[in-house]
Amino acid sequence: MNFRKVFSTAAPSSQQFNVEKPAINKSDIMEPEDYDLTDRRKWVIENISNSIGDLTQMIFAVIYIQGKQHKVTQDDIIHVEHNIPLDVGEEIALEKVLMIGNAEFTLIGRPLLDPKFVHVRATVIEKTTTSPEVQYDFRKKNILNPVWLSHELTVLRINNIHLDKMLLGAT
Repeated sequence: MNFRKVFSTAAPSSQQFNVEKPAINKSDIMEPEDYDLTDRRKWVIENISNSIGDLTQMIFAVIYIQGKQHKVTQDDIIHVEHNIPLDVGEEIALEKVLMIGNAEFTLIGRPLLDPKFVHVRATVIEKTTTSPEVQYDFRKKNILNPVWLSHELTVLRINNIHLDKMLLGAT
């Protein structure tokens, strides 16, 4: 007896089942219709422009500072690790804006939005350090060289977030 034939794991071929493949006619194939996006684009731009003009809605922005992303709105306070070389009270323009939007729309940069059309301004309100942390070296039963560490922080207040309508291509 041939065990290979009896315990074969190969899938049965189409010849064993006599399966015929259906013929496909060209009339059965549906071609995609041409879809005009200009009307939809105009409608989207108009709605976003109206939403930008409405000052009652809060605009948010996702900004990139010192290797971290922060989602901010107007009058937010953020802590930035490390020392930014600015004095207290100086204003800074944050140009690395990843995303901006509100409840009605969101504009996402790839990877950044154009700094000519998106403006985020912040003011340095405080320069401080973190509370001290202790770092120990443990060796057997002794604690050697306790080191007190504190990091510099710069505290920023977001003054305003402005989106120019020219970003949308609207005239």
